[in-house]
Amino acid sequence: MMKIIYIYHSCFIMDLGEHLLLFDMPSKVHLKKAYLDILYQAISGRDVWAIFSHGHEDHFNPEIVDDIKDIVSSYNLFISYDIYNLDPSKFSKNTFVLEPEEEYEIEDVFIKTYESNDEGNAYLFKIKGVKIYFGGDLAEWVWPGMSEEAVRFTISYFEEILDELREENIDIGFSNVDPRLTNLGGGIKFLKRVRPKYFIPMHTFGKYAHFKKLEPLKKEMDSQIFIYSKSGDWIEIEV
Repeated sequence: MMKIIYIYHSCFIMDLGEHLLLFDMPSKVHLKKAYLDILYQAISGRDVWAIFSHGHEDHFNPEIVDDIKDIVSSYNLFISYDIYNLDPSKFSKNTFVLEPEEEYEIEDVFIKTYESNDEGNAYLFKIKGVKIYFGGDLAEWVWPGMSEEAVRFTISYFEEILDELREENIDIGFSNVDPRLTNLGGGIKFLKRVRPKYFIPMHTFGKYAHFKKLEPLKKEMDSQIFIYSKSGDWIEIEV
């Protein structure tokens, strides 16, 4: 059994028992005190792997070490190359730097990285036979006013990644369902093509009304969809 706790935006906690994964904790300017209280309570006394997809402030907390070191029992940082390049001297202890288009074996965890079409990486984790995809800012970023060439490239690249992921038989898939975009950043396309056992929508900026577009898919597909409405909502997963 695994437990996934929603914190805010693209920040989630996944409790694997032995390890606790903390995904894309943003700069604290994005986190209300109530959200931080939920996060700190969940990670207290645990062995935490803090994982960051890229350096945008809505995905990366530059004070992560100071914020968690006195709360957790131990920690490791898994950071994208662009974060490391911001200030290499800041990341010397308990830090693994992940380059794009690489594969890593760290302890009992396999990690495959995909280059984002925005910044940093997306990740595929294989942990005790469970496959977890975390997309970061790899999404179908089709904005108003983009050139036709840029739109074609964005869609083509995103769909190429989806084709690769479909072959992986993903158990848990986190992908963007961004309310600012008419295509929701490609999240529904991810769900329909990759068909993970569990789909975790993210990159919502704390807005959830557009999740109603996901409701019909809960009946149409085999995937279970985590529909949350506030920080601290959680889902228990059996894989």
